[in-house]
Amino acid sequence: MKQKIINFFILNFIIFLLPIYHLTAAVDKTPITQEEMIDKVYEFDWVTSDTKSQVNVLSSNAFLYLNQFYYADILTNYNQVQQLMFWANGVEYPSTTHYIDIFIDNEKSYTVNIEKFTNDGYIKGDDWDNVDAESFIKELKSGSDKANKERVKNGYATVEDITWHIKPNYNKELGYVFYSLLVKFNDGSETFNSTAMVLGRKGYTDITFLFKESIADVMPTEIDKVVKNFKYNQGSQYTDFKSGDKIAAYGVGALVAGSLGIKGLAKTGALAAVLAFAKKAWFIVLFPFIFLFRKLSPKREK
Repeated sequence: MKQKIINFFILNFIIFLLPIYHLTAAVDKTPITQEEMIDKVYEFDWVTSDTKSQVNVLSSNAFLYLNQFYYADILTNYNQVQQLMFWANGVEYPSTTHYIDIFIDNEKSYTVNIEKFTNDGYIKGDDWDNVDAESFIKELKSGSDKANKERVKNGYATVEDITWHIKPNYNKELGYVFYSLLVKFNDGSETFNSTAMVLGRKGYTDITFLFKESIADVMPTEIDKVVKNFKYNQGSQYTDFKSGDKIAAYGVGALVAGSLGIKGLAKTGALAAVLAFAKKAWFIVLFPFIFLFRKLSPKREK
């Protein structure tokens, strides 16, 4: 099993001995080789869906139920999640609390990252008609130049093109908004960057999905399955909203725009909230490196 993991890295990890530095106390800043990294991550506190049928997402007051999935490897130790995210990207992701690999079968899997709950209040959908998916793409492309300069400086491939895999859609009944981007790089590689923002009574939880082109066709179904199995506790659900509850300063449309780093839907009172989201636009150019790492936990033997 360990040899399989090593082989995967040899085939997929482009920057073989890139020195790694970390930015927080929770992350080990000592430069290490690829093989050392594999050994360390292999020993992380992984648990499996064979022994854990649900993941408790404390910050969201929610659960992710795993009974409906073929198999999953789960990492919830926050410091280890931070270490893995840093090794995968070269930067820290302090908002990421859970790292999960969900298997469709013995060979195919995708990664799910769950972020800390954003407690901004109940998010209305009355600005959804203002969402212009094509203008979002234009702004993303124009904004990639700055990100590319940073990528070149750090020795990474640059973003060549960004297109919609799935345009933003809002499921009011289930209380979530979702979109998926296809990002292509100048070295010929590409990755899908998909985000579901699951709405609750007091805010939302960001769930990101990482997957390869080979399973892109089945991912809408898989993403829908994850969202449906992510449940806020009673009293915290989107449908539990009551008169007098805090209302967010932005709507669902501005939430999507902000998650992409786009200011187009910002209005008076919501501008600060949208700008606060802007850092997430960097996910578009950083997520592919998670793919080079994938998850390193022992895979299920069948």
